[in-house]
Amino acid sequence: MNGDDHHGTEYHLREALRHLGEARDEGDLRKTNDTAIEEVSNTIATVLNEYKRDER
Repeated sequence: MNGDDHHGTEYHLREALRHLGEARDEGDLRKTNDTAIEEVSNTIATVLNEYKRDER
């Protein structure tokens, strides 16, 4: 993956996390989806952390 792809992917993952957090804060998510959303958020955060480690 080249640098531009990496930064584009990171941007989109961060935006996804932001949108999920906003939806959760505003109560737009159904309670039954909370567990799935939490898992997606954790997965995205893990990917971002791995990208950060790879940059070093």
